Amino acid sequence: MSKQKQTYDQAIAELQTIQHRLESGQLGLEDMRDQVSRAMELIQWCRQRLRTIQDEVTQLVDDASA
Repeated sequence: MSKQKQTYDQAIAELQTIQHRLESGQLGLEDMRDQVSRAMELIQWCRQRLRTIQDEVTQLVDDASA
């Protein structure tokens, strides 16, 4: 991820842009590899972010129930 703080929505938007680039058939082999690599980084980051948010929401619900 970049040093600038990225939001989940920004990561999803970037993934969609990558998807469109890959589907266009206009990328060279190296560019395609780079785009797939970036997509994998974003997917991993999004999954971790979702886990973190899920844990935070669970904690909030647990705290409210106590």
